[in-house]
Amino acid sequence: MSKSIKKGYLATVIAAVLATSISPVLAQVAPEEENSVSASSAAAKGGDALKGDDAANGGDDLKGKELEKIVVTAQRRAQSIQEVPVAVTSIGAADLELKQVTNVLDLQYEIPNISLATNTGTASGARIFLRGVGEDESRVSADPAVGVYVDGVYVGRQVGALFDLVDLERVEVLRGPQGTLYGRNSNGGAIKLISKSPELNENYGLVKATVGSDGRLDGRFTGNLGLSDSSAIRATVLSKSRDGFHTVNPNGDFADQAGTEAGEKDTKALRIALYTEFNEDWNMNLAVDYTKDDSDPVPDSVALANDADNNLFTIEPVPGVTCSAATPAAFLSLGCFNDYRSEVETSGLSLNVQGQIGEYDLSFLTGYRQMEDDLSSRIGFPYSQQTDQDQFSQEVTLTSNYEGAFNFVTGVYYFTEDVQMDSIFVFPSELGVETDAYAAFFQSTYEFNETLTLTTGIRYTDETKAIDALMPVSGGNRNEELDFSNTTYNIALNNQFSEDVMGYVSYSTGFKSGGWSPDCFGVETACFLPVDEEELDAFEIGVRSDLLDNRLRLNATYFYNNYDNLQIASTVPGLGFTRFNVDETKISGIELEALFEVSESLTVNVTFGTIDGEYKEMTLAQAGGLTNSGSSPGCNGEVSIECAKALELKNAPDYKGTIGFTHRMPIAQGLLTSRIDFSFEDDSYSLVANAPAHALTSVGTIINARIAYEPDSEKWAVALWGKNLGDEVYARAAAAGDFTQYVADPLTWGADFEYRF
Repeated sequence: MSKSIKKGYLATVIAAVLATSISPVLAQVAPEEENSVSASSAAAKGGDALKGDDAANGGDDLKGKELEKIVVTAQRRAQSIQEVPVAVTSIGAADLELKQVTNVLDLQYEIPNISLATNTGTASGARIFLRGVGEDESRVSADPAVGVYVDGVYVGRQVGALFDLVDLERVEVLRGPQGTLYGRNSNGGAIKLISKSPELNENYGLVKATVGSDGRLDGRFTGNLGLSDSSAIRATVLSKSRDGFHTVNPNGDFADQAGTEAGEKDTKALRIALYTEFNEDWNMNLAVDYTKDDSDPVPDSVALANDADNNLFTIEPVPGVTCSAATPAAFLSLGCFNDYRSEVETSGLSLNVQGQIGEYDLSFLTGYRQMEDDLSSRIGFPYSQQTDQDQFSQEVTLTSNYEGAFNFVTGVYYFTEDVQMDSIFVFPSELGVETDAYAAFFQSTYEFNETLTLTTGIRYTDETKAIDALMPVSGGNRNEELDFSNTTYNIALNNQFSEDVMGYVSYSTGFKSGGWSPDCFGVETACFLPVDEEELDAFEIGVRSDLLDNRLRLNATYFYNNYDNLQIASTVPGLGFTRFNVDETKISGIELEALFEVSESLTVNVTFGTIDGEYKEMTLAQAGGLTNSGSSPGCNGEVSIECAKALELKNAPDYKGTIGFTHRMPIAQGLLTSRIDFSFEDDSYSLVANAPAHALTSVGTIINARIAYEPDSEKWAVALWGKNLGDEVYARAAAAGDFTQYVADPLTWGADFEYRF
């Protein structure tokens, strides 16, 4: 039996099993008896439910036929997600497992208007776009547009930000500018990874193994040990491995690569946390983590998109590379995949000391992170790159707990980072960037009455960047320093129209510091022109509602963002990969999230988002670098601002969504939990130029599914799962230039085995 037939057969079997378990209840609309198993509490039992987990904080439990309250810390204090005037999504531990969200990349279809892909050239780097804004690559001189925070500590680089989501309490994703409370480089939003804390007086553990397609073999151990009445320690060890799934250069054009497989996974990770209570008012949480990722970078193809074949590829001539010119019958037989080698090591330490002083909470959060990235390529010419990054941050926060109408959060923040990159691309080059940032912030809430609340916030940031570069390809050396300062603020008014419906309007500003574009290949004056700071005015209207006796949660948000000097990167003729500012960009959209407890056994959730954006003002020089023949009707490669304005925003499909079904069925003194998700998105472009090779063509519906069984004892669990059950073939990203696309995973399947003690 051929490999493709086996995959198709397995997909059919999994889909049939899930359809059998779900279809009998799709017509159920009336609630069953109240003592039946509830929606996500059942999921929690079938998922990563260790003893003592508080699923309410992650939003996983449903009690009876009512949706459980979800508690988030989006505004630096515990609040119901339905009462926060911010667009935020929270996914708890059990739902992370149920929805097969194992790393940051898997949030792709769980959050409205998010676009995620693996960073080109490395397996642990993340391309994160929220509401049409993000960064393509982790360039030394470019900062992310979406902030990633690990237990409150900001992660300065995109390489190393594609975290495996293990032993988390929840993930919170905040959309829109979060500069007031979360600081630098969060114009698109913020992703908060919140780990489970050690539990006092509790001793338990979990062992989990995963086996699957392409030789996948994962292992995980998590244990909690109570050291005393006031101290506890928690540790997690993780190993993940998988063979490659795309053949490198099957035509044998490079003898040392012929027949090898690209896409291999090899990751090891460790996290240890210590929690101590000094007294009733003060405690400390110390955590260290380490990850070594020797995985292959995401497989890329030296090819152009072929629209007639629904995003299959035909080989085009590439200087110095010989490939077959035949159109492949299937994507897996495509010739000329690049073979990269990548080794990434990341480590971190966080120390959070918290205490109460009268009516105030005081916290001291210290963070240190380090990243080393070693990348090389064997595609016919010498290329290698080694990046070393160190960062340190310190934040002090004071939060009031007044019983009256007024409360506030205020604090100061310091961040310093040193990034060094040594590379060889024809000639050796060196590039170093140092950053020092200081900030102070204040946010307050005032309750006019029982229903109307005003939130105001302000943050002042002062940032200095220094560059030290030796770049022979771009014309010489550079030693320069830039200073940036900005005041951002927000104001929101929310009204509780009824016990179950809240609405809000908000206005906020955002800021992202500038830098340089030293990665291009051209004259020194062009490559090292400063990139100006980016500023944003954001307007938002939202409604949060719990309807039908708290069985239906329906949240909707409209946003309108106006960017001045939006920082973007593209390949410009004669300069290569270049960063510059677009004078004015407008982006708007709608976001919908729904969770419906159809019955005691069936839950349905829907996530949907739309984006509409355009470049309102672009210089003629930028238009000449970005306008491509056929990118816009009637342009035909014309160098004009009008044609450049017609370019679509990159990584911003017009619409994108997911509908998921969870079914629970008591069986054989246990619980059978089934989950199936149908995800879809419109066409988009991976790069600003909108060239045909950058098209991310809609490929239909991506289907993921999982079925799990757990006995009433909750001592063990077993699950069968599959991803991309339709074996859809599509590109997830494209690199600068006109001949490289990065492919998504094909059909994958496997089984999980879990034992708790």
